[in-house]
Amino acid sequence: MSKIKKFGKYVLIAIIGFLLFISGKYLFFWSSVEIDHNLSRKTLFKDFNHQKQEYIDGGDSDEIKTNNFRVKIDSLSTESYGYYIQDNPLSLEIRIVTGDGYSGGGYSIKIIGNRYQVSPYHYTDSPRFFDFINEDYYKIINSKVILNKDSYKKGDSIFGYTELKVQKRYGPEKYFVEGKGYFKGVVN
Repeated sequence: MSKIKKFGKYVLIAIIGFLLFISGKYLFFWSSVEIDHNLSRKTLFKDFNHQKQEYIDGGDSDEIKTNNFRVKIDSLSTESYGYYIQDNPLSLEIRIVTGDGYSGGGYSIKIIGNRYQVSPYHYTDSPRFFDFINEDYYKIINSKVILNKDSYKKGDSIFGYTELKVQKRYGPEKYFVEGKGYFKGVVN
């Protein structure tokens, strides 16, 4: 009987250790979301209703503008991005994406409670089995997320602002990506 108690004790210690590790990572490595209840009242969101969203190649789409997010890569170029907002069972995910429909990339912002984490995001219609091995090194230098309220559910309107600075690669091949902009949408 004592061997079972000893084993149970070790399992309990392992579970508590795991929970402490996850809690520590959440508290120390995830940033706080800022809340600005007046964000949706900015005139720029009303202006979006009278503008068309831009395509990557510079033309206008038929869709009403949802964001003005732009990215600079080492101060050389800018791109237009789209926002996709999804309410997952554990988190709210905001994807900032650019692409041609077959492949593309951007950034994923996962929000749990009042904290968030930013990571690069990419997609392709022809993935290879070992693509995950060739992932580029990245480091989030700084980021900021401002939302108009502290919780959302499917169907809610969301207004926000995102700012980020990311180091891609390292050594002589490293470069920096900076982006910022306002967005609006509906939580899917």
